[in-house]
Amino acid sequence: MAGGAPDLLVVGGGVWGSWTALQARRLGATVQLIEEREPGGPKTTSGDYSRIIRHSHGEDALLMGWTQRALVAWKELGEAAGEQIFMESGVAWFVSGDGIWEAHSEQRMREAGVPCERITPEEALHRWPTLGTDGLTSVLYEPTAGFLRAGNGVRAAARMFEREGGVITRGRATPAADGSALDASGRPIAAGATVWAAGPWLPELFPQLVGADAEASITPVRRDAIYFDAPHMGVGEIPTWIDEGLAVWGIPNDQGHGVKVGPEFDAGSFDPSVWPDEAHPTSIARARECAVRFPALKSAPIKETRACQHERTKSGHYVLDQHPENPAIWLAGGGSGHGYKQGPMVGELMARAALHKDPMQLPDRRFKLHDRSEGPSSPMGEMGLA
Repeated sequence: MAGGAPDLLVVGGGVWGSWTALQARRLGATVQLIEEREPGGPKTTSGDYSRIIRHSHGEDALLMGWTQRALVAWKELGEAAGEQIFMESGVAWFVSGDGIWEAHSEQRMREAGVPCERITPEEALHRWPTLGTDGLTSVLYEPTAGFLRAGNGVRAAARMFEREGGVITRGRATPAADGSALDASGRPIAAGATVWAAGPWLPELFPQLVGADAEASITPVRRDAIYFDAPHMGVGEIPTWIDEGLAVWGIPNDQGHGVKVGPEFDAGSFDPSVWPDEAHPTSIARARECAVRFPALKSAPIKETRACQHERTKSGHYVLDQHPENPAIWLAGGGSGHGYKQGPMVGELMARAALHKDPMQLPDRRFKLHDRSEGPSSPMGEMGLA
């Protein structure tokens, strides 16, 4: 780049933006990444301590395949960065509802050779003695899945991007009328192409494309996380778990942060410019109510709470598409609570598309700005499972 315009400008240093920048650099492009805050910082969508990575996607073979490839990339990133980002805790789907999602997921995983087991409540209790089995009919277990150390993963991707010759600029960018980027002073930022991966700020930046009235509308909503002080419930002692029927998920205690519990509860709308310091009281109460799978959590002390948000689309599908009026501009957003794990795949897709490097073809309309296909890609509508 050396003072000239980069081949690619990426706006937003979250998981999708950092991976897009890194993948583009690995394709040989000159790349500039603009991020107002620290990549992987605590008050960002991709921050916090952990996110689930699971192969189960119901009947969706595409996203299951993406997860298989993304998991390899996350492991390779950890090796290159010299730290463990992926934790193989296993993911247990506790079936207390109709079990349709889990049945479809099991079928797809077995067809693809992804390791999975169907175990009885009695077998589950033997494996995890702190488990509560009330209302439990079976468990679909993914032994090779688990969780990602989220903030660490974003920071590692950003470091690798810089190490491999990319440029990170701290600052804010806004779109011009044609979607190209302007700096904080309103001056154009020259680039061959631009990818906007601005997370919850995307609807404000592009209201006509992803605002409230758009077909591909993205709505930032508040979904908080509660960390319970339960040191005896670490990796190997309990799995990462999801219970669709009870509308809750959890991640084992890791590095002393506590057991993370995420209830399916919208604690209101979310303004990303005014990020609360703690979870909403109702979120905390709901987490205790839903924690029946591990009854000790109902009375465990709270170690920490986090006000979290995810940018939800109506269908639960991502927005990964070209600006309708400017072919050099691309938008990546709407993670809908399950997009973190797909960072390497989204990054590769966006980098190849923007740079015209043998683009990965999108197989259907699900990710388009217009004429989007319907159907949730997450088992609880848009539950924050990632």
